[in-house]
Amino acid sequence: MSLEKNYIIIGNGIAGMTAAEEIRKSDKNSKIKIFSEESYLTYYRIKLSHSISQDVKPQDLLIHNEDWYKERNIEVFLNKKVKAIDPDNLRIFLENGEGVSYDKLLLANGSQPSIPPIEGINQEGVYALRTVQDLQNLQGYLKDCKEVAVIGGGLLGLEAAWSLKERGLKVHVLEFFPYLLPRQLDEELAIYVKERLETQGLNIHVSAATKEILGSDKVVGVQLGDGRKIPADMVLLSTGVKANIDILKDSGIDTNRGVIVDANMKTTVDNIYAAGDIVEYNGVLLALWSDAVQQGKIAAKNMLGIREDYGLPEPATLLSIGGFSAFSVGEIKDTEENISYKEGDIFHKLFIENGKLIGGVLTGNVKKMAVLKKAVNENLDISSLLNKNMHIPDILDNI
Repeated sequence: MSLEKNYIIIGNGIAGMTAAEEIRKSDKNSKIKIFSEESYLTYYRIKLSHSISQDVKPQDLLIHNEDWYKERNIEVFLNKKVKAIDPDNLRIFLENGEGVSYDKLLLANGSQPSIPPIEGINQEGVYALRTVQDLQNLQGYLKDCKEVAVIGGGLLGLEAAWSLKERGLKVHVLEFFPYLLPRQLDEELAIYVKERLETQGLNIHVSAATKEILGSDKVVGVQLGDGRKIPADMVLLSTGVKANIDILKDSGIDTNRGVIVDANMKTTVDNIYAAGDIVEYNGVLLALWSDAVQQGKIAAKNMLGIREDYGLPEPATLLSIGGFSAFSVGEIKDTEENISYKEGDIFHKLFIENGKLIGGVLTGNVKKMAVLKKAVNENLDISSLLNKNMHIPDILDNI
């Protein structure tokens, strides 16, 4: 019979919760404790942007209620911020000075909004959306707003912009790059998506570098680097995230932009693992929900002594707003062999190198996104189908 262990998890996002569940499946007796500085049990963080337009209570966003944790004997300590880690003595320290011992530790304390150094950013009416509390604060402020600006035209920025529009607000999206979603789309696709979203009511400004947020103590607009002025009663920042690695100072754990892990999700210090937005693997921080789930499972296995390796997936994302959907997976770049398909509201594109599928985008109809994702992850050779001059829907039907 194996000895009981103390498993400590810092952070109760999807990576931490998934890891706790996975540990309990194989180890029925050891102690599992989750420490979170937030006030709520694990919730669907990815639903926050969509929730701006809705009257959502925090409990509506929860993945599991208290009973789920009690049934699995998983202890959750909310409003408990971890301030330091002492690997030499296998302890963590809370902000109140309390020390807690561990045998295995998982860092799953995620990320926080990356706030750019823009003049005027600290005044009233500037928000970032990362937590339930952020959502509540933002919704409270919106009651007196008619026109808003979203800085950042990425997936979350566009989702938030659409949700704001659904509240009846005039919405401006300010994207620094020359076109939307530069990680997910090429320029041709980005122009198409921009036009589709503009016809549905969003005001999208590209090549829009924010110089200053205007106002004396309360937001009245945004000044762009090229001289344009965008009126706004509120500004929502959607400018990326940064890993919460500050608590690792003096811990001996190697960090770069995130905490560095190997294929077992193990850090550079024994008995300490990491999963989710805090993780940097092979120089990459994905910060994607689906990947956090996978990392949480693999970290848990290895904490249990069950060897399982992680491999970077091809990044895959889905934008779904206003009845319009766009799915992107893999490398989206100009290649000699890329092919397109347009019909009605559908615009698909596949990116190919040496006959192998390296990336793809589906817009309008995304029913085949699982098929496309699998093919890209397998780097599938589709030369024979290309030689038959098949259209993309037929290719997807035959792989």
